[in-house]
Amino acid sequence: IPLAEPPGFKRSSLLENPRTRFFVITCSQGEFVVKSVQHNAWATQRKNEQKLDDAYRTSSTVILIFTVNKSGAFQGYARMRSSLGCSTCPTDPFRGFGRLFDIEWLRLQDLPLSEVQNLRNPLDDHRQVGTSRDGQELSHSVGMELCRQIDIRVFHEDPASYEPVADELPPLRPELVPPKPMSKDPEPAPALTSQSFTVPPQPAFATACPPQVANGLGSPL
Repeated sequence: IPLAEPPGFKRSSLLENPRTRFFVITCSQGEFVVKSVQHNAWATQRKNEQKLDDAYRTSSTVILIFTVNKSGAFQGYARMRSSLGCSTCPTDPFRGFGRLFDIEWLRLQDLPLSEVQNLRNPLDDHRQVGTSRDGQELSHSVGMELCRQIDIRVFHEDPASYEPVADELPPLRPELVPPKPMSKDPEPAPALTSQSFTVPPQPAFATACPPQVANGLGSPL
């Protein structure tokens, strides 16, 4: 039985946008989801590449909802952040499985398939969403409800810090941020020490590939 919205819960305008599209991504091992979270990247089967790339180029947002085979649950959802083959990830964690592309993980939260048995996808002969094949597109209403059920579980874990998913760009990687102009009399650079080194932040999603459209006007996000 799907969970009802608790008091204080806010829906995401990004998910409710009618131009947002939803796809199910299935993978054979949970290890691949871990690698995806670590690298903010994904690679899909060749047969799915064209439709995902077309969806990214022609819609405002593409949401990928992940499930590991035989896990009995969805594990969360992410947003496509580049065209296929245009990833900014410096390594290929999937070893050439397919053309790498950037994604942004929005939620990591298990949603048991047994609790969404009522959701049937009209784009897949009204089959239950839990039986979706890899790369299967969901109707907007079904995809939105699936993500909403994940969000409700996130809310229940920590209502005070919960925020709905927003339509905003992630920060750029440090190496992609334009340098600040130097003053006429720059201060000397400090000497490097062992304390000067910090762990680099997670990768961002700037890309030189063709931009995704926004609001149907062909302007970049």
